[in-house]
Amino acid sequence: MGKLLKAVLLAFISLMIVTVSGLYLFRHAIVEAVISDQLRQRGFPLQSIEIPDVSFNSLQLQDITAGKSSEFRLKNLRLAWNFQELLAGKPVSATISGLQATIDLKTGASNFTMPQSQMPVAQWKISIPWLPELKLSDSAVYFRTASEDITLALSGSIGAIQSGKQEIHLSAVTSASFLQATTVFKGTFDNQGNLQGKISVSEARFDTPEAKIADFSSETSFVFSALRPQQIQTNTSLSGIRLLRKEEASATELALEEISLAGEFQRSADSMQGEMDFRITGGQVIADALKLEQLAVSIPVQIKLHPSSVQIGLREQAHITLGKIFTGYPLQIKDFKGFSIDQADLDLAKDDHGITLQHRISILPANLTLLDERPDSSARKVQIHPGTISLIGKLSDSEKYQGTLAISNAAVNLPAQIQASDISVALHLNDQEDDAVASFAIGRVHHLAAEPLFAALSFAGGIRDIAKRGEPAVYALTLSGGVPRLDYMKLTGQYATGTGKGKLKAEIVPLSFSPGALQPSDLLPSLAQLQDVSGKVNAYAQLRWDKDGVQSSGAELEMRDLSFTRETLKLNDLNAMLHLDNLIALSSERHQSITIRRVDSGIPLEKILISYHIEGTTPPRLAIQKAQFSVINGIVSLVPTVIDPAAAQTDILLRIEDIDLETFFNLIKIDGLAGSGQLDGQIPITLKDNVLTITNGHLAARSPGILRFKSEKASKMLSSAGKEMNLLLQAAQEFHYTELSLNLDKSGLHDLVVKLSVLGNNPNVKDGQPFRLNIKLETDIEKILQTINQGYHLSHEILRGSFILR
Repeated sequence: MGKLLKAVLLAFISLMIVTVSGLYLFRHAIVEAVISDQLRQRGFPLQSIEIPDVSFNSLQLQDITAGKSSEFRLKNLRLAWNFQELLAGKPVSATISGLQATIDLKTGASNFTMPQSQMPVAQWKISIPWLPELKLSDSAVYFRTASEDITLALSGSIGAIQSGKQEIHLSAVTSASFLQATTVFKGTFDNQGNLQGKISVSEARFDTPEAKIADFSSETSFVFSALRPQQIQTNTSLSGIRLLRKEEASATELALEEISLAGEFQRSADSMQGEMDFRITGGQVIADALKLEQLAVSIPVQIKLHPSSVQIGLREQAHITLGKIFTGYPLQIKDFKGFSIDQADLDLAKDDHGITLQHRISILPANLTLLDERPDSSARKVQIHPGTISLIGKLSDSEKYQGTLAISNAAVNLPAQIQASDISVALHLNDQEDDAVASFAIGRVHHLAAEPLFAALSFAGGIRDIAKRGEPAVYALTLSGGVPRLDYMKLTGQYATGTGKGKLKAEIVPLSFSPGALQPSDLLPSLAQLQDVSGKVNAYAQLRWDKDGVQSSGAELEMRDLSFTRETLKLNDLNAMLHLDNLIALSSERHQSITIRRVDSGIPLEKILISYHIEGTTPPRLAIQKAQFSVINGIVSLVPTVIDPAAAQTDILLRIEDIDLETFFNLIKIDGLAGSGQLDGQIPITLKDNVLTITNGHLAARSPGILRFKSEKASKMLSSAGKEMNLLLQAAQEFHYTELSLNLDKSGLHDLVVKLSVLGNNPNVKDGQPFRLNIKLETDIEKILQTINQGYHLSHEILRGSFILR
C-alpha cells in the first residue's frame, strides 16, 4: 500500500512539472491566442503581435495590429504584478503608449463591439477591486463619420494606493475641423465604491453649416458613496449658439447669445433632491417672414429622483420674454412681452405596467395687440388678453395620451369698439369616460360705444363625439347665446370625419314683442326709437357640405303682425316671409311677399303689397313682380322692374289710378285750391347716385269736375292787375273744367315742379265763356318722393353688400 501511494504522488508531481513546463515553453502562443480571441470579440481580428516578455510577474506586448484594415494598433503595453500583492488585493500596474483605434460610424453601425455584462447593483456597503495602476500616453481613438474624421486624444493616469485611495487623472482632447473640446476628469477612488471628483470641459466649440456653438464650458463635481450618488453640482455654459434649418422653400434660424444650466443635488434617504436653473439670453428666431428678437428664458426647477420615479416642478415662477416680433405681413404682433409659467409639475413613474408621465402646467401669456396695416385700408387693431392656459394630462405605455387643455379669463377687444370678455375654452383629448371634446363660453360681448348697437351678450356651447365606440368620430356642435334670461341665438352643427359630410344651422328663435314687455331695443339699443313694438320675428340659415364642397344652403326670415311707432311714423301689421334657397349665390324662390296694412308719416299709405324674388347673379338682383299701395283714396303701383346694384341707374314707372283730386290738393298744400274729380296717369322715375329725378310725369282727370280757388292773399296781390285778372279770379272760384292735367318734373337736387292745366268755364262769369288756365304750382309732395328714394336705396345697399361664398 505504501509503495502504491508513493507511485501515485510521483506520477502527480511529474504531471505538474510537465504541465508547468509546457505552459512556460508555450507561453507566447497561449498569450497570443487569448489576446486574439479578445480582440476578435470586439470586432478587431488580430493581424500581428510581438511578445518580448512573458513571465510570472510581467507581460509586455509590442506592435499589435488588428482589424481588417488595421483599425487597432498598439505600440507598447507593459503589465506588471506581484502574486503576493495580488493575493492581498493590490492592483496590476499597466503602462500603455501608442494606442491607436479607428471606429467607423459612416454606415450607422460601429465596427467596434463590447461584450455585454451586468453591473452589480449598488448596496449600502460593498467591496470592489482596486483599479489598475495606469499610465496612458500617446493614444487616440479615431471616429470616421460621413463628413470627416474626429480624433479623441487620450492621456492620464491612475495612481497607486495611498492612504486607502487611488487618485485618477484622465484627459481627452476631441478635435476636428468642426469640433474642439478638452475634457478632464480628476478624482479619488477606493475599493468601497467611494468616488469623489470633478469633470470639466473647456476650450470647446462646434461649427457646422447647420449648427454653431462658439464656446462651451462645463464643470461638474460629484461625491459617490458605495457607488451611490450623494452630491452633484454642475455649471454649464454655451455661448454664440446658432441653429439653421433649410428646406426647399423656407429657412429657420435660431441664434442665442448664451445658454446656462446650473444646479445642485443632495441625497436624502432613498432619493436625490436638487435644484436646477436654466437660462437663455439674447435670443433671436427667424422663420421665413417671422422674426423674434430679444428672447430670454428663465426656468428655476426643483427635482426629486426616487428609485422608481422622477418629480420635476418649479421653485418659483418661470419666464419667457420677448422684445420685438416682426411678421413681414400686413398683420403685425405688437406689445407682446412673452409669458410666465406659474406651474409645471411633471411626474415620471415606472411600475410593472411600464412608464407613466403625468403633468400639470399653467401658463400666463402677456397681453398682445394684432395690428392689420394694409396699404389700401385704414389700420385695424385687435387687443388680446390671453388669460390663463393650463394643460393637465397623462401618458403611459399602455394607453393613449389623455388630457385637458384649458383657457380661462381671456378677453378680446375687436374693431368697432366690440369687446368679448370672460372667455373660457376646454379641449378634452382622448377622454374615454365622456364624449365631450370641447366646451367654451364667452361671459360677455358688448359694444363700448356711447350708443351701443346691441345689448351685452353671453354665449356657451360645446362639441361632443356622438359616434359609436370604434367608429370614426362624428362631432356635434351646440352653441347658444343672448341677453340675460333670453338665449335667442342658437348654432348647431355636425361633422362626420369618416365621410366628410357636415351641416351647420344658425337660428334666431321666435321673438314675441309687445308693449310693456320685450322690445327690440332690449336686444338692439340702436332701435330705441321704435316704440310700442308688437309682433313676432324669427330667422334661420343652414348649410350642408361634403368632401366635394357645399351641397346645399338656405335661409328664412319671417315677420308676423309687426307694428311700431317711430317719431312721426306709425306702421301697422307688417307681415313678411323671405326664403333664400341658396347662400352661395344669393337667391330666393319666386313670389316672396311683404304686406303692410298701414304706414302713416303724415301721408297715409295703406294696403301695401310687394311681391318679389332675388335672382342669383353677381351681385344679386331684386326682381319686383308687383308693388302697390293705396294713397289719397287711389292706388299707386309699380310696373314690374329689376333693381340691379351693379347698374349705373335704375328706371321705374309708377302708375296712378283713381286719386281723389280734392285729397291730392290737400296733400300738395296750395293755399285756397280745392276741387272734385279723380286722377289717373303715370310718373317715370330715375334713380342714380342716390338722387331721384322725374321726367314728364303726367296725371289727368278721368272726367269733368269742379275746381275752386279762393285765396285772400292772391286777391290782394292781383287787385290792381286790371279787369281781366279780376274776372279770372272770379272764374276760378267755381271753375267747371272739362279737362284737367298735371305735369310733374324734377331734375337732380332741384324741387319738384308741377304744372296745372285746366280747360272749362264759370257759368256766372262772362256767360260761361270757356278758357284754359296754365298754372305753375309750388308743392309739398317731396315726402312721397323721399319715401320712394329711401326704399330703393335700402334694397340697393342690401343687395350690393350681400356676401357670396366661394
